[in-house]
Amino acid sequence: MYKFNRWHSATAISIALLLNATGTAPIAIPASAIAQTTLPVEITARIPAGTTIPVKYQAAQKIIVAPEEPGPIPLTLVVAENIVSNRATFSIPAGTQVVGELVTMQEIGSAQFVAKQLVLRDGKRISINASSRIISKTQEFTDNPRVSRTIANTALGTAAAAAIAAVTGNPAIASQQILLSSGFGSTPELIGRFRNQQRVRLLLIEPETDLTLTLNSDLILRRSVSQR
Repeated sequence: MYKFNRWHSATAISIALLLNATGTAPIAIPASAIAQTTLPVEITARIPAGTTIPVKYQAAQKIIVAPEEPGPIPLTLVVAENIVSNRATFSIPAGTQVVGELVTMQEIGSAQFVAKQLVLRDGKRISINASSRIISKTQEFTDNPRVSRTIANTALGTAAAAAIAAVTGNPAIASQQILLSSGFGSTPELIGRFRNQQRVRLLLIEPETDLTLTLNSDLILRRSVSQR
């Protein structure tokens, strides 16, 4: 026996009245389409000031620069291990590039690396305010036949290369090494600064110990995710 459903009947009457009033059929939106609608949400995480970031320099084992380098030297380091934020799913992954400058300070005979940007593997760039400690360790160079071995697998600032060339009397002695140029000063001009010197003291930097970075301010990481 058919049972009269009062709710269905009322609904049918309401729909009929709506159709008669507008002359237009209502648009049906599938429930699946509603369920698939996504909204982008930005999630942030923080790595606090004071956090240390171990780094590596992949081009050479050592870096030697002169306190008299004519300008800041562009340098790219690599993060040595994952640095986790206050959200465990956020981190600076190992292998991230650190772009910055090696700044020499002639007045105090030292150098410091100043980080400017992180470059993630997907190419995204993040501004960073971090620096290494101030480095003042030196090594003396004279006209010694062992100099070539001493500077093997070493990246040299242009002023450091000029100084070594001047004291050894061999302009080509550093020709096989990586040269780190600040973009200022010509080689003859730089060699002229050290002419007639019997010995020079240059700054010796061992990247894995001397260039460890410390965040000077909080590093904020941002990621957009889709949320249903």
